[in-house]
Amino acid sequence: MEKHYLLAALLSSAMHAALAQQDMTLLPEGSVDLTVGAIAANAPAHAGSKQRASYLMPQFSAEWSNGVFVEGLALGMHMSADPLLRYGPLIALDLGAQRAGGGRTGLRPVFGAFINYTPLHSLLLHAHAFAPASREGSGVLLDVKAATQTALVPHHSLAAGVGASMADGAYMQSDFGTALYRPSGGLRDMYAEARWQWQVSRKYTLSTGVRASRLLGGAAASSRTEQRTGIASSLTLQYGY
Repeated sequence: MEKHYLLAALLSSAMHAALAQQDMTLLPEGSVDLTVGAIAANAPAHAGSKQRASYLMPQFSAEWSNGVFVEGLALGMHMSADPLLRYGPLIALDLGAQRAGGGRTGLRPVFGAFINYTPLHSLLLHAHAFAPASREGSGVLLDVKAATQTALVPHHSLAAGVGASMADGAYMQSDFGTALYRPSGGLRDMYAEARWQWQVSRKYTLSTGVRASRLLGGAAASSRTEQRTGIASSLTLQYGY
């Protein structure tokens, strides 16, 4: 089973947006931060694919003062009151996956957890792990990332990050294994990403991003991998209430 590369990338991006690039201050008690918008994206059809796919998807995010947040298809909760160290559980919805033979898997929940640590004002360390709950595929994926953000001119900022994904044998088998090839667990890919954000007005924000990833190890050696390097790009327009 090949997980849909673009949807997985959008989910990862949403998690990072909610967990790794948020304001360091906590919301006042009883308040909620609500944002709606749309995301246009283009990426490989799935990890290791030469084919590309384009999507236009609605975007929704909300965070409550009690720590609960929704970001796209992900629901989570901040368990720490320390704005410099945030951690908690995650649950997300996988919209489906594309099999190597052309079929697709159905909807399924994904369970996980995240942690953020901000040792410096301009440096954030993030990690999240998740495991799909389905008979069609199993295993655990761990994603780690270091990110920084700087203001260029008033209302414009630039964020950049580097990271890596690691998976166990079951996860690698579901994504890249065949009847004759069983990849072992370990480093799955490394990636670098950048995002420019423009605060158009008090309510509207426009951002564009690009992410380059490189499959490694057993994922790169699989016969199901057509190309090791994948480039994904996105354009997001948000309206904040």
